[in-house]
Amino acid sequence: MEVKYGIEDRVLAMNLDKAYGLQIESVYFIPMGDSAYSYWVSCMNGERYYVKLFDHQNDRQRKNTERLQQYLPLTWQMFHQGHFRNIAYPIKSLNGGFEITFDGITVVLFNFIEGDTLAEAYPFSDAVVSDIARSVARFQQITPLIDKTTLLEETFDISFESDLEKCISMLKNAETSNHPIKEALREHVLPKEERIRELLNLVRKLRGVAIADPKEKVLGHGDIWGGNLIRHGNELHFIDWESAMIAPLELDFINYIGDEFEVFYSAYEEQIGRSVSVNLDLIRFYSYRHHLRNLSNWLMNILFRNTNETQNDNDLEMILYHCMNRWESIEQKIRAADVILQRRLYR
Repeated sequence: MEVKYGIEDRVLAMNLDKAYGLQIESVYFIPMGDSAYSYWVSCMNGERYYVKLFDHQNDRQRKNTERLQQYLPLTWQMFHQGHFRNIAYPIKSLNGGFEITFDGITVVLFNFIEGDTLAEAYPFSDAVVSDIARSVARFQQITPLIDKTTLLEETFDISFESDLEKCISMLKNAETSNHPIKEALREHVLPKEERIRELLNLVRKLRGVAIADPKEKVLGHGDIWGGNLIRHGNELHFIDWESAMIAPLELDFINYIGDEFEVFYSAYEEQIGRSVSVNLDLIRFYSYRHHLRNLSNWLMNILFRNTNETQNDNDLEMILYHCMNRWESIEQKIRAADVILQRRLYR
């Protein structure tokens, strides 16, 4: 979130101190993401922690708290059992829980990872792409070792389409001329309505293909982009595992099907130790679903959730420059990936 939650820093620190036995000296808001509010805190003894805060009044954030019982035990186990240690994992409270709830919010405390995110580092170097691919292969390989009882298994969910339909209907029927951000949505989104419906139909069709694929499912992160990667020295750390699930391997390929695909795929196969088949229709499904689901979330933010114009400005920017402008490049990337796969198949 671009604007901090309406809780005083001292109140947040007091509740964290009580629940975790800390002595927090300072609280710092981090303006990033839209699934929760982010902070880092500094303690009297010099220790630092990362904090995620979920507002129960925000329907998306409230829904995200339901995922906590799925991915927090996973990441705690991955780190503490040594399966994959370059990871953000939850710190247990004094009562042994992974989260605390008070005053209409849920708060999770994580280890603090030194370094900078790669959100602004694109395009990645070949070395970084290779590191990402090898890491993806490594945490897929630990699938037999983890407790999967709390994890979701991929169902190729597209339930966001009802929210998307609601938002389009509201833009078409509501008077928004007195609200510049909403008027901008009408100007930029409504002319794309036919294309949006075409892509929704394509996603429905591809979902059927995905369900019919008998491929074995593995542990997937679900959202590997630069903002969820931290580089510290020569090591790459993976944060924000809230989208983790048991899914086809293609789930974590979607951000690497462009110019970096050959490097990514080669490093991935090298780490796996064998040739690996890739279903490009699954990657198409995940790519289009990703952008349509994001469009739905950002439209819902502006039309129903946000109470701050700065956040509205941010979400409009995301729609225009990190979503709708990327749809038409997907097929080109898929074709390029297919050429690489075919060339490797017959070499």
